[in-house]
Amino acid sequence: MSSQSRNLRIDNIKAVLIFLVVFGHLIELHITGDHFLRSVWIFIYSFHMPMFALVSGMLSKASLDDRQSNQLVKNIVIPLFVFEVLYESIELLLKGSLSVYSALFAPYWMLWYLMSLLCWRLMLPIFARLQFPVVMALGVSLVASYSESSGYFLSIARTLTFFPFFLLGWKFGPTIFDRTKKRLLLISLPVVAIAIIASFLLKSDFDYRWLYGSYSLSRLGMANLTGTLYQIAQYVLSGVIGLACLHLLSRKNWGLAQIGQRSIYVFLWHGLALIVLQETGVLKAIFTLDKALTSLAAFSVSALIVWLAAHPWCEALTQRLLLKPMSWLLIKQFDGSKIKPSKEVTTDTKAAPAEP
Repeated sequence: MSSQSRNLRIDNIKAVLIFLVVFGHLIELHITGDHFLRSVWIFIYSFHMPMFALVSGMLSKASLDDRQSNQLVKNIVIPLFVFEVLYESIELLLKGSLSVYSALFAPYWMLWYLMSLLCWRLMLPIFARLQFPVVMALGVSLVASYSESSGYFLSIARTLTFFPFFLLGWKFGPTIFDRTKKRLLLISLPVVAIAIIASFLLKSDFDYRWLYGSYSLSRLGMANLTGTLYQIAQYVLSGVIGLACLHLLSRKNWGLAQIGQRSIYVFLWHGLALIVLQETGVLKAIFTLDKALTSLAAFSVSALIVWLAAHPWCEALTQRLLLKPMSWLLIKQFDGSKIKPSKEVTTDTKAAPAEP
């Protein structure tokens, strides 16, 4: 693709990543008894959230002026507030109580990403003025992983864990894939292939909690130098595998740009779709099928959820019924250019002198 289509590259990448989010969440509770789905899930989680943070960083600016502040409120704060209320209300109706996340003072389930994204955007102007910001963020994350105070609370653990990837994306910028060379293809293909094979060869007792980014080293039973070295290795592997996948995805136009442009709506609504499928027994039925049919059905249902949630009608209804009614949270910005100069007054010797 030409340099003019660099936005299409990013949108295509976002479309694939949001599909992996939906597919990963759909199969997550059923991976223990299915080696194939478990291996696929591990491969997905080895890179998809770090790369989502990286892409978010690519599209972020280090400034925080009035326009940027408005965008944060409009695109992050309002959706986070609205859907937090929505999902907790659903929990209350279905189970008679609020979710476990509310007890932890944490965003509901997948909404942690909006909380983290808000924090990343607020921290970016500060880290952008530091020497070696990615290294600094990595150091903070490694040190914070020893603290029991971090975790699900306000999404602190994941915010710090994935912040280095966000900063790395900001460093790269949105044109990074325009400068990729063909010889990188010879590197990316074997990297992805080896990662997939390794995911299938992992032992069944592999502790995949490491992939969530929300557990302290103490909870993982490795609050020592070995645990820190394991984390560093995980950062390296996630970065290498993720960038290899993104490079392969950026090689052509997959025709998914429209979905990538509306990925936020897929993110916001797929949780409700999965709750409906769970409560109606559809998910249970899917995972009682033959293993091959289970994988095909899970893939197809995930694709359908993505298509429906990324449809222009879904965007229009979400904006009209949920998000725009909350626009009162945004105050009108003062615009001095619209003030008409007052007419000159006659000189008055008794008037007070102008201040210097």
